[in-house]
Parts: sequence; C-alpha cells; structure tokens
Amino acid sequence: MTILKRQNRSRLLTMLLMAMIVFAIELPSAWSQQMVGGRKYNSGNKFYHPLNQRTPPGVAGQWAAISGQVQAGYIQPMQVSLPSKGVVTFYAGGPNQKIQKASPAPIGFSVGYVYRIKISDMPEFPGVELYPTIELIDRLHPPAGLSETYPVPVSLSPEDIELALSGRMVTKVVYLERPQTAVPAKFERQPTLAITAKKNLIAEADLLGRPMAIIRMGGRLPSTRGDDPGFFGSGAPVVELKNNRTQN
Repeated sequence: MTILKRQNRSRLLTMLLMAMIVFAIELPSAWSQQMVGGRKYNSGNKFYHPLNQRTPPGVAGQWAAISGQVQAGYIQPMQVSLPSKGVVTFYAGGPNQKIQKASPAPIGFSVGYVYRIKISDMPEFPGVELYPTIELIDRLHPPAGLSETYPVPVSLSPEDIELALSGRMVTKVVYLERPQTAVPAKFERQPTLAITAKKNLIAEADLLGRPMAIIRMGGRLPSTRGDDPGFFGSGAPVVELKNNRTQN
C-alpha cells in the first residue's frame, strides 16, 4: 500500500467511506457464512452477531452510546446527497421543527440517535416525498478543526428510491474502510456493495471496516391524524453547520 503524505491523510477519511446495501424483505437467517480476518459468522461455529438489519431502529445507537465507544453528545457532521437536485428536510423532534437544505445537504447529528429526514423536489421523481431514517452509531476522528470539512456521506441513489417506491425496504450501512485494504482514490459517487438478504448486513460491514450509520428507507409516510409523535424522531440535536465547504 502506498504511504500517503501527512497533508493527504485528512482527505483519506472520506475516500475510505463506503456503503453497503441490502434489500431485506424476508430474512431467513441472521447468520453470515463468510470468514474474514479469522472472524467467523455461522451456525457451525456458534458465533452470532447480535445486531442485524432487522434490529429495531435505535438499538445499535443506544448500544454504542452505553458501551462508551463514542463520545456522548458529540455532534458528527453529515452530508446527505440525492441523485441530482432536490431538497432534504431534517426534523428535530416534530413536523414543525425542521431545517431544509438543498442537496448535497450538510447537517450535524448527535451520535447514538435515530433521525428522520424527508427527501423531495427531485427532478427524476416529480411529486415524490420519502421519509428515510438515519441512525448514527459512530463518529469520525478528523484532524483538529476539520470535522465539518469531512462529514459522513449518506448517498441515496435512483435505484434506492425506485425500490422504496415499489414497496421494498432499503437498508444501507455506511462504514469506514480498513486502512490496510482501502483504495486511495477519489470517487465521483459513493461506492456501494450489494449483498444477499440472507447475510447479516451489520456484521458484514463490521468485517469490512467500522460501521458509522444505518440508513433505512421504505414507503412509510407520517400519519395525517397526527397520532404518531415518534415518527419525526426523539428530539435529538440537529445542528446547522457553519462551514458548508465539504470534501467527498
């Protein structure tokens, strides 16, 4: 592996960020049959990864916060990107507590929480509004003063949106690649690896690197009767970033 110079290390942070996606409708097993780096996930070895894509939203984030793996209250810069143009709405606990930004939309989330967002005004999908969730389970450790320059990227593709509109549930895990196996190159789009629904999505991401965020998107819409107060999240902090200049 080529050794990067000191001034290039911060750029590597976002180049290493990748996403894994699985379309899990019927998941017959949470066991993974793959072995990487000596770690085995299969029934024969009696090792079970306790989290998977069917784990209720919020559990992974709570575990990360309770375990002390992440700094409590840390605001992690994020950047949500749509296929081309569009509007991303971030909710801070209710339908009237919102921040709207054009894609790619920078925002700050607190680690350990689940956030509801809305995507709309996409030229490829006129009139379509979808409400994905983002569960932030870890943080980056960039050089001092550069946290907003290198956010965790969340990219929603046309294929993701088409699947959600067809009635599928789309789940993605964004992970930080291992330095030993990362490709030192700049990508125009966030690389995505598709895996079978029979595998444990979170366990696979953990084998490949460090899981950062879980994105879930389906066709669920807010109740018109206003009887679902938890739909818009738990009221966790949503912070507007001062520096909108980010690197992909």
